[in-house]
Amino acid sequence: GYEVIYYGRGVEIPYPANAVEQGRRPEGRSFHHGRFIRRLREAAMKEPNITVVESTVTGTVKSGWTGQVLGVESLTHGEKDYYFGALTIIADGYASKFRKEYISQSPVSKSKFWGLELKDADLPSFQHGHVVLGDGAPVLLYQIGTHETRALIDVPEGLPSASTANGGVKGYLRNTVLPSLPKSVQSSFESALDEGKLRSMPNSWLPPSRNRVPGMIILGDAMNMRHPLTGGGMTVALNDVVMLRDLLSPDQIPDLTNTRLIIKQMKTFHWRRKNLTSVINILAQALYSLFAANGISLLSFPLPLPLFLFTKSTPN
Repeated sequence: GYEVIYYGRGVEIPYPANAVEQGRRPEGRSFHHGRFIRRLREAAMKEPNITVVESTVTGTVKSGWTGQVLGVESLTHGEKDYYFGALTIIADGYASKFRKEYISQSPVSKSKFWGLELKDADLPSFQHGHVVLGDGAPVLLYQIGTHETRALIDVPEGLPSASTANGGVKGYLRNTVLPSLPKSVQSSFESALDEGKLRSMPNSWLPPSRNRVPGMIILGDAMNMRHPLTGGGMTVALNDVVMLRDLLSPDQIPDLTNTRLIIKQMKTFHWRRKNLTSVINILAQALYSLFAANGISLLSFPLPLPLFLFTKSTPN
C-alpha cells in the first residue's frame, strides 16, 4: 500500500481488503526499470517465433499511394537498413518522434521529476510507497532493491525556490525538500544529493488517441501519458499488452494483412482500455492537482487536510 505523510503526520493506505481477484488482494511492485525491461527482452528472446534485431529506427516506410505503413527504415551498425511487415507496432517513450508524425495531440508538461537513488534508506513503512507532502510539491519514496530506494521530487516550472538565484534545483532539494522528509530518510537523501547523480524527466499529460493509421499501431507513452505520481504507467502498459494480445490473436485476426479488421479491433481497444486506464489517468491528474495545489501552500488550501483526515479514519 501507501504511506502518505502530510507535514510530518503519516497515514497508511493499504490496498483494499475487499478488492480480491482470483483469490488474491492487489499488490504493488517497484523495481529498477532498466533491469525489468532487460528481463522482458530476455524472456521474449527465448520464444522460438521471435527474431530480435538491434537497430535504430529512423522512420517508417509508407505506401505513396495509400499511406499504409509497410515497415521501418533504420540504422544497423551505422548502415541504412529496412524491415517490412504486415503490421508495425511502435512501442515508444515520452520523447517519441513518431508521435509528432501520427498523433495530432501534443503532451502538456508543467513540471519535472528529479530523481535520486538513496542507499540503505530507512523508510517509515516497510514495502510501502511513500508520498511526502509539505511546503514543496509532492515527493515519492519507494524501495527498488535490497539497498536502493528511489526518490522522485516534483519541481514545477518556474518555481522561485528552484531558481538559479536560490541555488537551482539542488538548492531547492537541500533547503526546502530535505527538511520536509521523515527524519529517518534525511541522511541517505543528503548523501545522494552530495553525490550529485540527479536525473530528470518531464511529467506529462497526453490523452489517448485511436490508432487509425493502416499498417501501424502506436503504444506506450508515445500514445498516452499521465502524471507518474500514482505510479500507474507500467500498469497501463502491461494491461495494453494483454488486451492487444487478445484482440490481435489468430482467432480474431487470422491474417495481419487485413487492415480494415485491425483498425476495427483498434477501435475496440481504444474504448475497452478505458475501463482501467481512465481511472488511472484521472486519479493521477486529480491527485497531482490537489497535492501540488497549483503552487499554493497546502496549509492554506482547504481540501487536503480534510481529505487526509478522512483517509486516516477510513483506510479502505
